[in-house]
Amino acid sequence: MSDALKEIVLDVETELLTGIRSGADEAALAGIRDRAFDRLRAVKEGPSPPCLETIFDVAGEIGLKLDMALKVVSS
Repeated sequence: MSDALKEIVLDVETELLTGIRSGADEAALAGIRDRAFDRLRAVKEGPSPPCLETIFDVAGEIGLKLDMALKVVSS
């Protein structure tokens, strides 16, 4: 995984945890995911994009982190 993709995943994790701590609702957490997907698209469309399988893996990881955050918020 490239450094850019690692940074996206780490940033999502940090933002979700911060959102949970500050009492963010589902819409705010989904917004974090949406911004991460925008960044992921930018990397995919960049000059030397990673393979598509890696992009899908990162997208899945972002989705998983969001699902976990939503479970915490709803409990």
